[in-house]
Amino acid sequence: MSNSSPKNRFLFIGIVLIPFVVAIIYYTVFATNRYVSTAQVAVRQTDNANSAISNAPGLALLLGATNPTSREETLFLREYIVSNDMLNVLKKEVNWMEHYASIYTDPFYWLDKDARQEDALSYFRKVVQVHFDTETGLLNVQVEAFDPDFSEKILGVILKESEHFVNELSHKLTRDQLAFVERELQTARTNYELRRDEMLAFQAKNNLVDAEATIASRSQMIAAMEAELATEKAKLTALQSSLSATAPQVQQQRRRIEAMAQQLAAENKRLISREGSHQLNTVAATFRDLSIRAKIAEEAYKISLASLENTRIEMNKKFRSLAVITSPNMPDRAIYPDRLYNLLAVLIALLALYGIVRFVMATIEDHKD
Repeated sequence: MSNSSPKNRFLFIGIVLIPFVVAIIYYTVFATNRYVSTAQVAVRQTDNANSAISNAPGLALLLGATNPTSREETLFLREYIVSNDMLNVLKKEVNWMEHYASIYTDPFYWLDKDARQEDALSYFRKVVQVHFDTETGLLNVQVEAFDPDFSEKILGVILKESEHFVNELSHKLTRDQLAFVERELQTARTNYELRRDEMLAFQAKNNLVDAEATIASRSQMIAAMEAELATEKAKLTALQSSLSATAPQVQQQRRRIEAMAQQLAAENKRLISREGSHQLNTVAATFRDLSIRAKIAEEAYKISLASLENTRIEMNKKFRSLAVITSPNMPDRAIYPDRLYNLLAVLIALLALYGIVRFVMATIEDHKD
């Protein structure tokens, strides 16, 4: 019993007392005050159909007036804020490295001014925290710095670059979409002009404006000629019943009928094709095929033109912008480190560790006995 008591005292000193004293020394001597500036933002989609809500973006977001697209782009923004690109911007505009490398006393928040980019990025992500709220769609941004003015300044630059990022992302998406529609429109227009020129060239070659209308008129003319021929044959029959076959009137009527029959045969031959490509039915078939192709190309061109106009309208209706719900604040006191809370947490953890070690040692001693 006497041997276990000094052992327990040494154990208590080694596990609880010495680490707790080290923690007290760290939090009272070395720990540097860190000031936190916060802001809440989100990517919203401007919709002219909901102008009343779009005029109050904060209200729209709080009412859940977000959509999958803006939520997705808000997540894109979260990754951009803690990216290497943002760190490079801060290095250039606010001398970010000099501020955090100026603190030498705090071993946990000291940054070498010549640190590698990977180490600087890891440190950057420790002092810049970004959290996405799935319920409201808001992005909570927190910046820790050793000076209240500097923390607000950093957050201001982050929000400015975030707005530029959102605008550029929105413009790039709309530019890509518009460029695709314009390419489709140019293709449709070129095809339409090609088909139109083919039909115009065919009309000029055959001296026809509308082959189908020409066939219809020729068909009517042939029908009239056939009716007239039938009438003339009836007259010939009437003449033959009263006159001899050699009578001048009969001979003249026969010549008239033969001439009309030859003319009718010629018109029929021109209208109906058996071989060759100069007959009207062949010309009309080709003309109809060219006409159908031209109409299809024209409809495709009209659809592409309407698609371009609709795309421009939709781009104006669905333009993305950064909505700042809560502006960066000027911290009036250092939030971190919370010395009393941290020391109490350390003490509780050390006492728990001490109790576990005591329990393990007691169990081992019981097994030895």
